[in-house]
Amino acid sequence: MKTLYPWLSEQWKHLLRSAESNRLGHALLFSGSDGLGVEELALAFSEHALCEASIQRPCGGCRSCNLLAAGSHPDFKLLRPSEEGKAIVVDQVREIVQFYALKSHYARAKVVLIHPANSMNRAASNAILKILEEPPQGALLLLVAHRYSDISMTIRSRCVRVPCDQVDRQVALDWLAEKLPDQPQSGLNALVRLSGGAPLGALALAANNGFEIDAQLCQSFERIVHGHSHALVEAKKFKGLALAELQRHLGSMITQIIFAKFELHSFYEQTMAPLDSRLQGLSDHLNLKHLYAFLDLMVESKSLAARQSGLRDGDLAETLWLGLARAAQNPLE
Repeated sequence: MKTLYPWLSEQWKHLLRSAESNRLGHALLFSGSDGLGVEELALAFSEHALCEASIQRPCGGCRSCNLLAAGSHPDFKLLRPSEEGKAIVVDQVREIVQFYALKSHYARAKVVLIHPANSMNRAASNAILKILEEPPQGALLLLVAHRYSDISMTIRSRCVRVPCDQVDRQVALDWLAEKLPDQPQSGLNALVRLSGGAPLGALALAANNGFEIDAQLCQSFERIVHGHSHALVEAKKFKGLALAELQRHLGSMITQIIFAKFELHSFYEQTMAPLDSRLQGLSDHLNLKHLYAFLDLMVESKSLAARQSGLRDGDLAETLWLGLARAAQNPLE
């Protein structure tokens, strides 16, 4: 079966209790940041719903589990964008209608998993509403969204939400410590902070030189603040960095500066973490209004990327760098 991560154990128990008491509903909306394993939780529950022997977890050995493992279960459908960066379109949703119209092969549920649900365009979202309003007998629709606010209110109101964003800090740190036994506690804390509390994201950062990239971005910001370089010049140095990683690092950096201004520390750290010496020298005179404006821009860029708005990642990245330049302006500007 799919991995059940320890920080999502309460969500799994809640799903099982709801299923056992027939309070599950026909549509579940799993919501949580990328790097938390939300899709894996939804997939594991798909396996549970279809398993012929499952009580607490899919058995992994029955006919249904074997078909799912082979990707050929006739009562399960995974709906994704046809290409990376594209939207889920209405024709794909119409395939779901046809799928649900067919009788279940094994007299259990017919399960559709949509990931990422944020990527449905308007026509696809409207088509999903028809399924939500008039669910076929035995239909179970699972949606996974990394940004809950990007799902329309009309869809949200017709789904049972499974929130996954609340991660126990110590559980995340213990899991990371097992995966990264050579990393000191301070490094684990920093990885969790950099990832916004997403353990899988923290593990990816460790594997992809996350600390080095973070230090380089701090240096770039310092040069922009002191007028030694232009934001777009610095942007070229990070052209190969994925948009999601750029958002993660810049958001963490600006948030650190704001925390330092108020002498606070991140939720993911028990004590005030020492700020990068370069940023420490900047925090006193940077304008809070400009810093918060950058975080607003960050949220907007994530929303546009999730909705498959048609904007290229390069355009969104350039907008972030220009926003960083505004965050570096003199307080009186």
